Amino acid sequence: MLDENTPHGTPVSESARRVGALFQPFSPGYADDPALAFYQAAHREAPVAYSEAFSAYLVTGHAELTQVLREPVLFSSAHILDLPPDLPPEVIAELKQGVYEMPPALFNNDPPGHTRARALFSKGFTPARVASLEPAIARAANELVRAMDLGGGPVDLMQALAFPLPLQMSAALVGIPLEDAPLLRACQDERFTLYDPTADTARKVEAARRFVSYERYLAALIERRRAEPADDLITALIGAQVDGEAPLSVDEMISHIIVLFFAGYETVASLIGSLVLRLLEAPALWDAIGGDAALLQAAIEETLRIDAPVQMEPRRATAPAVVGGVEIPAGATAFAFFGAANHDPAVFPSPERFDVTRPVATPRGRHLGFGWGVHTCIGAPLARIEVRCAVQALRAAFPGLRLAAAARPSYAPSLFFRKPTAVPVTLGAA
Repeated sequence: MLDENTPHGTPVSESARRVGALFQPFSPGYADDPALAFYQAAHREAPVAYSEAFSAYLVTGHAELTQVLREPVLFSSAHILDLPPDLPPEVIAELKQGVYEMPPALFNNDPPGHTRARALFSKGFTPARVASLEPAIARAANELVRAMDLGGGPVDLMQALAFPLPLQMSAALVGIPLEDAPLLRACQDERFTLYDPTADTARKVEAARRFVSYERYLAALIERRRAEPADDLITALIGAQVDGEAPLSVDEMISHIIVLFFAGYETVASLIGSLVLRLLEAPALWDAIGGDAALLQAAIEETLRIDAPVQMEPRRATAPAVVGGVEIPAGATAFAFFGAANHDPAVFPSPERFDVTRPVATPRGRHLGFGWGVHTCIGAPLARIEVRCAVQALRAAFPGLRLAAAARPSYAPSLFFRKPTAVPVTLGAA
């Protein structure tokens, strides 16, 4: 049975609309367990659904999503950082004081431009370079763990370890002074307020103003690096040229820095928090990982599957396409749901079960916790090391770590991400 047309004039089935209506990322309870209603209904009824609220096709099936990801030009990432089209004029006026339209970088780019950008950044993420960072990561993790309050009260691991560790590493790689990193993180996060339909105009104006202050900070930092080069990404960007092209503009460098700094801490912090929650919900598993590196690695991969830090990325169809039997018109937005695809029972039996014996790859595919195809996360190997070092340091220092009494895991509402709001723990005996 066909229902009304989409804004692009293409009929959408009643079941696709019904499932699409279950996607409510800012509603109470959705963030804590999106699989409870949306994922399960999508896989049962409409692996390509349609959301009227977001005017977007929701691609949730594993096979359907890999089809989208293997065609990065047909399903373009060029507009992935575009701001909502209905922002109030006073918010737009604030944003135009900075870099209003983010130039193509590593994230919001398509081949061949993306290919050149990835070639530039891949030099900083070679296996040898990533491996060389592990001793510094392990030292930082141990220092943060030792600094945890031993006064007897619960400790929030998100604030004590999960965010500080990748924030330190990301700031060092990019070239941001460590003392400025927490404030810049707060300013960076303000951009996502602009997508929140529950935020009023005054709140969005404030968010826009703070985000522009962040862009201005980066512009000033770039100029300082011109005068005083250092061994960091900013200095590398200043002199970067690929295939003899012109040097990057300041706006282009700001776009690259914003994406890489944010990606460097947000996904890792989310993964650390979700992993520790999963382990402590099964204390015997926390106890078992003490001397078992393979078990810890398996737990990391299963957490990437079941709690993918990046749940969704938007794409825009550049030409008509058929995905899962559904026609997606040219110009339409498709939400690529990594989180939902990782719960597809056709690929992962009993997908809601946290199972460290589950193979990373099945005959039908592998988890998409770090994406897939040309946009696979370039920092995935580094992220895995940071997560492993964090948990190893925590497990060695506090083998009796437990969730605080009455702790109830909760996740922050978000259109894009899955991130614990807090992980309160009691440290136990050292």
